[in-house]
Amino acid sequence: MRRFQGRWLLGALAWLLIMGMLAQPKPTETIQKRIAPHVLLFQEVSTEPPLAIQGLRISPSRSVRIETSLGNDVVLTEMTARGRETVSRAAWRHRALAAINADFFPFTGDPLGLCILRGEIVSEPFPNRPAIGWAPGGKVVMGAPRLNATLTRADGAQATLTGINRPAKANSDLVLFTHFFGATAQAETSGVGVVLDALPRPVRVGTTLQAVVREVLPNVNSVPIPLTGGVLIGTGDMGSFLQALQPGQSVQLRIDLQGDGASAWREVTEAVAGGPWLVRNGKPVPPEEYEQAGFNRSFWERRHPRTAVGRTAKGELIWLVVDGRQPHSQGATLPELAQLMLRYGAVDAINLDGGGSSTLVVRDLVLNSPSDGSERPVANLWLLYDDSLRPTLPRATYRIEPPSATLKVGERVRFRLWRDKEPVSAWDAIWGCNTGLGFIDQWGRFVALRPGQGTVSVYIDQQWLHVPLRVEAPPSEPNKNGGAGGNRTHE
Repeated sequence: MRRFQGRWLLGALAWLLIMGMLAQPKPTETIQKRIAPHVLLFQEVSTEPPLAIQGLRISPSRSVRIETSLGNDVVLTEMTARGRETVSRAAWRHRALAAINADFFPFTGDPLGLCILRGEIVSEPFPNRPAIGWAPGGKVVMGAPRLNATLTRADGAQATLTGINRPAKANSDLVLFTHFFGATAQAETSGVGVVLDALPRPVRVGTTLQAVVREVLPNVNSVPIPLTGGVLIGTGDMGSFLQALQPGQSVQLRIDLQGDGASAWREVTEAVAGGPWLVRNGKPVPPEEYEQAGFNRSFWERRHPRTAVGRTAKGELIWLVVDGRQPHSQGATLPELAQLMLRYGAVDAINLDGGGSSTLVVRDLVLNSPSDGSERPVANLWLLYDDSLRPTLPRATYRIEPPSATLKVGERVRFRLWRDKEPVSAWDAIWGCNTGLGFIDQWGRFVALRPGQGTVSVYIDQQWLHVPLRVEAPPSEPNKNGGAGGNRTHE
């Protein structure tokens, strides 16, 4: 009898142990991959709560380069995308190792905040919003400076330059346009346009430039931009200031930034902006500061797809993308995003444009799952290079199993990579899905999110392999009347 009771007690304890294990939330799965001598790819995937995080840790080195890219290389075009471009296409065009989306933008390709490209200021800072810059040698500069620029006429009269490469606003605005803007300078209302000749380039932060007036054009809202010069457009009182100029006269342009460590920006060759601050001096920024930068409560307290960048105490650069608005990942609030950046060692960090814009590309593969179902064209982005990488020829033949897949939305499949008859470690390959059908993690596990046809891709040993996919919609749920359910509306 005692023996029976002992067995019963052991069985009950084992059952309780098993049930307790089943009740425990599944641990977060993490993986790291060295994709270049100075670049580490990391990913976290959890199911309780559902969250997918992917990013890069970039170590400072003379062989590492960060470059800014404008969508289609201009601020504004007359094409459908209006000067915007997908991150993957820009990364492919520029042959970058990796790329990440950057600043907020309106429906056009005009980045809202500070943008510096190849040492030239392309867009002025947005008031009270931070930017991040890259200086030669790998120095990371972060701050929220303000534009400090003036135009001086030959008679000594001076006016404040209020904008760079954006449409001039209706009320007393004075904007400088260079060929980075596009073919034609624009204004929201009629003003005075001045065509400049012999404008020195690049237009760098902390410089004073001389140019020659070619034409003064009253009552215009668009002016062609010469390749060897620039255009000034003034509205309101600033139009009257420009009206006093005469062809052949010289003008002086002083371009600088002020406030929040402004002198450091004179060294910066590449910069993008966003906002708000997430982390400053190793501490999370309180939500009150989010709202001071123009981000309301619904923006920061709801979970959304997010993109963030930051720097560590060692000078490393952290890129981070959190998927959201999808079954596999709920997204993050801004305070949660700040905690993630702190966990990865950031002592300073800023939020970049998120939502459908959030995109991380490595080796031409989209690693996250953009919430729009496909990549959203963006105004600008950052490109990453590691010049210590040396090109080589592929050394082996690989295959993916299964070689194709048909799934329904919500179903999963595990892809495995083989070299001849040997399995390839997940740490040696990079998985991605550029077609928006679903999310594939860096273990090769794919979850179908949207119906359609496309591919899953993997990069290994200087080559890309692709698997054809077909994702079918799930059966329609019957409604209360017994018929098929109609389309559901999502936010």
